[in-house]
Amino acid sequence: MALPVYQRYEIVFLSNHSLGPQLSHAAVAKEITCSKSTVKYWLQRWKQSKDLTDASRSGRRRMTTPKQDQRIVSLAEEQTFVTIQDVAHQMKRKRVEISERTVRRRLKEAGAKYNRPLAKPLLTERRRENRLKWAREHQAANWDQVIFSDETTVRMNPVKGLVWNLPGKKKVVRTVKRPIKVNVWGCFSSKGFGRVAYFRKNLDSKFLCDIYQRGLLPIARKQFGPDPTFWKLQEGNDPKHTSKLATSWRAKKGVEKINWPSMSPNIAPIENVWQLLKMKLRKKNFITYESLVLAIKRELKALPLDLAIRLVHSTKNQISEVVGSRGDFILR
Repeated sequence: MALPVYQRYEIVFLSNHSLGPQLSHAAVAKEITCSKSTVKYWLQRWKQSKDLTDASRSGRRRMTTPKQDQRIVSLAEEQTFVTIQDVAHQMKRKRVEISERTVRRRLKEAGAKYNRPLAKPLLTERRRENRLKWAREHQAANWDQVIFSDETTVRMNPVKGLVWNLPGKKKVVRTVKRPIKVNVWGCFSSKGFGRVAYFRKNLDSKFLCDIYQRGLLPIARKQFGPDPTFWKLQEGNDPKHTSKLATSWRAKKGVEKINWPSMSPNIAPIENVWQLLKMKLRKKNFITYESLVLAIKRELKALPLDLAIRLVHSTKNQISEVVGSRGDFILR
């Protein structure tokens, strides 16, 4: 049960957090790479005390004070590409002699992970102001009457994520120059997940209108009835969405599209659906296009109604965070 503190919180998030996927004990154990008994132990600790830190115990005296621990964490937090060697050297300049191993331990205790930084497009002042204005205007919106839609690309056997390599044994992932990919369009609302379209060609405005007709309208009528005024459509600001053809189609069908701020895909809850899908697919290997499509269908079909409801309701929290960040990106 010797897990880093951050992994203990991951167990709680994956198992029973209100915004988490709420996986089973076995699924969480597989994701964290630990035993089911470990998952049960930390969930019980959380239920009893809401405290996942280590209990006090005897042992060798710590080489650093709480104030020095905080300084180590601050150095790692304030500098983008700092290494443990850099932190140890900077602490030495403050007359604190500690090893790189101690620095690594203190950072892990604080839940720090040494992985890739988040890459976010540069927001201009005008775009931040527009995002902030939009968020303030939509804080009281009723998202239960919205169908969220989006498209994504799923590539076969992508080389993403970090791996543990033992000495002399490096894990290898085979790649091809032009990997097979599946383009996916999907939608959902608080009433459940809708139809999904799979295709190889690029999505243009003409094809988008066909997806509207065959995928969007049937699920809208099923969930909200024949009157299009009972629901609204959310999608991004890609040129195909704002094209004359797509705009004309929506106008003829009486479909109202929500004004969405530019550079803001992170606010849309359907992004979480794609992230969850790709996380599940990443652990599997596929040989053909058909096998990848079949797996995508299987995973999306298994998504529960409760997840759709929680994702829709989380939109208000996302908007509040945009207001709190003064229009800047929400960093996670």
